[in-house]
Amino acid sequence: MLSLGATLKKLRLARGMTQADLYGGIVSRSFAGRLERGEHDVTVETFWAILDRLAVSADEFRFLQQEDHPSDALRLEGQIGTAYSQQNFPWLRHLVQRYQTSTDPQERELATVADLALRSFGSASWTPTPAMLALWQHFNQLTTWGLHELRLGTAWLEIAQGQHQPAVLWAGIQKMHASCARYVSPTADPFHVTDLRASFDLVAMQILLLGQVQFRPYRTYAQTLYRALKAYDRWHLSTDAALSREICLCLWDWYDGDVAAADRRAATLENLPPLSASLNTHAILTSHRRHALRQRQKRGDSHA
Repeated sequence: MLSLGATLKKLRLARGMTQADLYGGIVSRSFAGRLERGEHDVTVETFWAILDRLAVSADEFRFLQQEDHPSDALRLEGQIGTAYSQQNFPWLRHLVQRYQTSTDPQERELATVADLALRSFGSASWTPTPAMLALWQHFNQLTTWGLHELRLGTAWLEIAQGQHQPAVLWAGIQKMHASCARYVSPTADPFHVTDLRASFDLVAMQILLLGQVQFRPYRTYAQTLYRALKAYDRWHLSTDAALSREICLCLWDWYDGDVAAADRRAATLENLPPLSASLNTHAILTSHRRHALRQRQKRGDSHA
């Protein structure tokens, strides 16, 4: 790993900047020389000012400092996502076995997420491990979620689903929304949290709709989530996020809204060209239409 000063010098030279170009008005010329030689450190405020002038984010700086290598945790997170999307379960099992006893807490946490993906995939009944319950409790105790927790939000939902605590589940959904809102302005979503929320809401809506017969509050929660999705500003939605939103609206209509409108929306969704988030669109729509009509029949709904 390069030193802070050596990384700054490498970036400065790559951009064709002199020390005066980069450090002028931030630190003195003599200080800049000592900084690049590793003889000085800088305050956090000064470091951010230098990165802003370089137009480099903290994550990119760390990547370059590690000589073009991502952090171990970031690399592991990417491997888990790729293995799951490819349904490469032997690879997932390997990652779980390799990292579940790591000395790095973040790597152990990601191994727990991979284990959760293995156990819950295609299974309606599975038992969370102590590590999963510990992760769930940790998320519950946080007053707000940061970007790390937002990326793992759907994993929290999977664990929460089996705990049969409606109030806790709904509190987590609200916490996800409030935490995402912190990172979004009326004109910008620099960390793409809207996509994270869309994926989270799609899982949350399915849990609420499927469980509303067993847990009466779920129906109210689903309706509240539906209204939030209807009112959401689509300015920040990527194509995948917009698709997730449309699926949520379609599902709610099947269960508790206008069935004919849901059928029309589903027909449109089925005809969309393949997208990364739409790989399971057909399976989701087919399964939920059947479940929704069955629930309506049990309620004696005339639209069933």
